[in-house]
Amino acid sequence: MDAAGEFFFAVFSSLRFSLNLGILERPLVQGLLWGLLTGDVTQAVSVALVFELLWLDLIPAGTFIPPNPAAGNLAALALMSAFGLSGASGAVFPILIGLPLSWMAAGLERVHRAHQNAAFDTLQHWLAPERQGAYNPGLLVRRALTRSALAHFLFFLAALGGAMALAGVLLGQGLMRPAPGLFSWGQLWLGASVGGLLSLRVPRAYAVMALCALVVAVAGFLG
Repeated sequence: MDAAGEFFFAVFSSLRFSLNLGILERPLVQGLLWGLLTGDVTQAVSVALVFELLWLDLIPAGTFIPPNPAAGNLAALALMSAFGLSGASGAVFPILIGLPLSWMAAGLERVHRAHQNAAFDTLQHWLAPERQGAYNPGLLVRRALTRSALAHFLFFLAALGGAMALAGVLLGQGLMRPAPGLFSWGQLWLGASVGGLLSLRVPRAYAVMALCALVVAVAGFLG
């Protein structure tokens, strides 16, 4: 299953901008598919929900490219599968390792988008009166899709390899296996729900969020 992570990342990344098919690129869909293939739907969806909530506020608008949650989500799921981690406590470090990969994947998409300027120049050249007959936009589309899929596949191959190596070091130091019960899924979802609250764009909601965080912090300190 770990070896298929690169393929799934390339597919779900293509669904972000290249093949817009609704919500199929969302982390919850990724988690559901991963869980069905591995036989642990509950854990896979629980991890995916963290990434679903975390960047709910960041959506593509204009030239802004939000983090690609597929990178972090699939990396976290692959790490848990490869190292036999389970539960909320076992998911904490894989999620933390996966988070920066989502930003790096967005950077890759920005580079790919910039390279598509050359395709636009080619299209403009084809539209020149003296170039009539050379018009072939399908070639540009196929080339862009192929390059995007290949770039995402190779990126995730390298990124997941680095994540696996880092996880191995952390495990060797005893850092990736916190005590069972130290964290709960509810705590992880609550922390990630900051993204959902930010998406409301309501100052009162931010105040309630800050108050709740303060209450939880005080309760934890006193407990």
